[in-house]
Parts: sequence; structure tokens; C-alpha cells
Amino acid sequence: MKHSMTRLALTLAVALTTQAAQATPTLPLRHDGFAQSCQALWGKESARSRWVKDDGQGGLAYAPLNGNGDHVMDFSSAGYMGGGVALPAAPVKATVKPSGDAASDLANIQAAIAKVAALPATGGIRGAVLLAPGTFLLNSPIQLASDGVVLRGSGSGAGGTVLKAQGGGHFMLSLGGGAGSLTPMGAAASISDSYAPAGSRVIHVSNASGFQPGDAVIVRRRASAEWIHFMNMDTLVRDGKPQTWINAGNSNEYWLRTVAAVSGNQLTLDIPLSDSFDSGYLGPNGGSVQKYQTSGFAGQIGVEHLALEGLPRGAGADYGVATLDNLADGWLNDIQAHNFTTGVVTAKQTRRLTLQAIMLNHDHNNVDCKGAKAFEFSIAGGQTLVDRSSSTGSKKSFYYATQSQAGGPNVLLHFTGRAEACGNIEPHQRWATGLLVDNADISGAIGLGNRGTDGSGHGWSMGWGVAWNAKADQLAIAAPPGATNWAIGSSGELTPYLPDAKQLDPAPKLGETDSTGVRVGPDSLYLMQLCQRLGPQAVKNIGY
Repeated sequence: MKHSMTRLALTLAVALTTQAAQATPTLPLRHDGFAQSCQALWGKESARSRWVKDDGQGGLAYAPLNGNGDHVMDFSSAGYMGGGVALPAAPVKATVKPSGDAASDLANIQAAIAKVAALPATGGIRGAVLLAPGTFLLNSPIQLASDGVVLRGSGSGAGGTVLKAQGGGHFMLSLGGGAGSLTPMGAAASISDSYAPAGSRVIHVSNASGFQPGDAVIVRRRASAEWIHFMNMDTLVRDGKPQTWINAGNSNEYWLRTVAAVSGNQLTLDIPLSDSFDSGYLGPNGGSVQKYQTSGFAGQIGVEHLALEGLPRGAGADYGVATLDNLADGWLNDIQAHNFTTGVVTAKQTRRLTLQAIMLNHDHNNVDCKGAKAFEFSIAGGQTLVDRSSSTGSKKSFYYATQSQAGGPNVLLHFTGRAEACGNIEPHQRWATGLLVDNADISGAIGLGNRGTDGSGHGWSMGWGVAWNAKADQLAIAAPPGATNWAIGSSGELTPYLPDAKQLDPAPKLGETDSTGVRVGPDSLYLMQLCQRLGPQAVKNIGY
């Protein structure tokens, strides 16, 4: 494409403040003493992947997919504070007891949150609101919008704290700031590489004179008409009507990064990019880098140690567990949620989240497997870690799904899924990139592929995704044009077709598979990458 990228004039919602971006540590290639300290993470598996290898010193080396240098990315910056940081133990500053009345319960909780929000912060944390044991009734969501405020229950099990849904359908928890906005600063520099590979931290720009280490930058990738045609996504028709996969000229695929180093016109970023930049299809101005500043976002907000009670799907009002938006460095931890139509939803304006020990369970329901599925975990932002969580008893659900053009790294680690029927891990729509499904064990399918005309022309839903030491009934792993998805050390019936997918033309090709049915070392790719980057204490910090 000859024309230049349209300047960002409208506000873009993102979830990383300039201060938070500058505070994020850069990512070294190797932590000192790695070979000795992280060796145990290779596990007992004797098999090794041809894509992620032992570099001879106990570390990791990545084999390129092709002559362009694309490779499995480093996913380890997913999670609270960019990975490897323990969730804070906020001191209790207010306590609320249940009243038995929905209006009073919500008002009392919100008053306590406002009280803590007015306190000074120490290390970014103001304090926790402790909910006493018992049942609180909620007819609308609890709002947590102020930096440094934590909502803590008295336990998610028997004798702990229960939030019980009342009234019309609603989410129980809302975490994040107001109307977040991003303002570009200075001129955008075009990416000048003829090809910048997926998984790389290094890019070249037309003019790097305006950048220095520590700058918070947004890296954009434009969808050209040529690229959309190359992806076979410009001829989608559903019920006789053309479907739009991605609009040509759209630059919604973006990554928030920090400049780690500048050398001439070469920029080294703190975190790899989860997609490639091919000027042959994107055009000479298909990618850009620009500094930015933000406003309207919140950080250091968490909810922990409580249970939620909804209604079975189809039994009346539909309730959701939590929404997270305009938020960086937030968390949910130790949440038991029973009978919720929708689970946890993160918006595109979120970054660096940990969703840990979220147990979603459902009673039997009479919903059949036709039509739209519900989401247990719906992820639209980046650097989100869903860790040691589960879904049981659902029917017609996505255990986990990324949304349109979600830029990785995003990680699903040690997940268990047991649906009554029709449950899958399946990126949902429109070219999300950089997902790691690490040690999942599910009934149903892990699907990284092409949804075709499903939905409204969702098309290719995932590129550069990895299923690592995962187990499913079906591994639906397809290779998009010019990209791939990997199934490494994973078990399941191999196919390039997603579950219930319509016949696609052209038929998708099988992605890259390695050691099918045989687990490989390291046992967890995410944990090994984290240890390599930050050392063994980082792995201990997150409870491993």
C-alpha cells in the first residue's frame, strides 16, 4: 500500500498509564545463574520439542519457522506487574458485615470502598475492604474504580463470604477506571523492516531520533486489503450476505510496549511482538511506532477470597462474574462462582492481569448445544494470565476465548475444563495473536484456527498460538496463510478444523505439531520462560 497510515485522531482505549508503562522493568534475555537455578523446571519428560529447545546451558532456544525468523514468543510477561510478582497483601482498612438487604449491602460496601480510596497509598496500595463471613445480596455490581483498593472476602469456602445475585441480570463485580484515553505524542515512525518476525523484540523504524529507553510506545499493525485477500478473508458470505472480517486500513491490532534500547534506527522493545510485519502484504507503511500518554485508567485493584452465587442458565436472570476494563495491574484470586451465565470478561483496555484460582461451576441445565455459546473467560486485552482455574458442568460454553485482535502475550496455565457438553478453548474472532495454552486438561477441543463465517465472519481467530503439554479430546490446530499455530507435547485428535466448523474454501492446513501424545520438557513453557527472564524467585512469587 502506497498511502500512509491514517493518523490516530480518535481516542483509543488502552489500560496502561504512562507512569505504569515506564515503571515496567525491561526484559533481559537471560537471568544470571539461570542454568543452575531453573534446571528443575525441565521436569521428568525426556522428550524435547524441535521448536523450543535446550540451548545446551539449561536454557531455551527457539527454532525459526522459516527463513523469516518467526518463532514461538516469550509469553512470560503475562500477569500482574508483567509476571513474576506476588499479589500484594493489602492491610485491612475497613470491614463490612452483611445486612440482609440488597440495597443496604451494596451501599455499605461502596461506602467502605470510598473510605479506603481516600487513604494515602503505600507502594500503590491503599488498603483492603474486608467482607465479614455471611451472605451479601447484590442487585447491581460492586464498583472498584480507584487505584490501590482491594475487596477481600473471608474465604471462598464454607463459613466464608458469599455474594448472592438479586434482581435483573448483571455482573457482580466491576474493576477498572472511567473512560480511558490514549493521546499520541510526537510523530509516528514507520516500521522499515521488509519483514519483522513474530516473537521478536527488535524492529527498525524510519527515524528513531525521537525515541529513548523508557519511552512508552504503541506499536500498530495496519490491515491492508492485500493482506486480507492473502488470508482469504475477503470473500466470506453468510446467508447470502458478505461478511467483513477486518476492515482494510484498520489498525486495531496494537501492542503497548516500552523501549528498552535504541541503536541507530533500531528499537529493542521490552516484550516481543506477537505478530509479524510483512511489507509485501501490509505495504511500506503497514506498521508504526509512536509514543503516547494516557488518562482515565486505574491500577492495583483486586478482588479475592470469596464466593459468588447466581442462577442456572435459562432459569431466569442471566448473571456474570466480573468485568475488567481500563485497568492495568489488577487481579482476581480465589473466587468460587456457582451458576453464572457469563464468567470473567476483560476488555481491550486491560493489561497485566492475573486471574488466579477462579473456579466456575454449574448445575445441570437444559440448554442445548445450538446457537451462541457463553464465555467462562473472555480475554480482549494483553498480558493476561489465567492461572490454576477451572470450569465444570457448563453446557454450550467457551471455557476460554480471546476476542478480536487481542495482541499477546496471553496465557492460560494449568486450566481444567469439564463441560457437560460443548465446551472448548477457542479464540473467538478476527485475528488475535500470541496465546499460550499451557498444561490445560479439558473435555472438548482446543481450537486455534479459522471460524469462517461463524458469528459475523469471525474468520481466522488465532495466529502464532501454542498448545503446550495440553490435553483435550480434539486438537484443532490450523496454519493461517503466512503464519502458524503450534501443538507441542499435547494430546488429542489432530485436525485443522474447529469443532462444528462449516466447510471452508480453501481448506485450512494443519498447523505445526510436535511430540503429539508425548509430553515434552520443560513441563511448563510459561514458568520456564519466567524463570529464564527473572530467575527462580519470580516463579516462587506466583506460587509455584
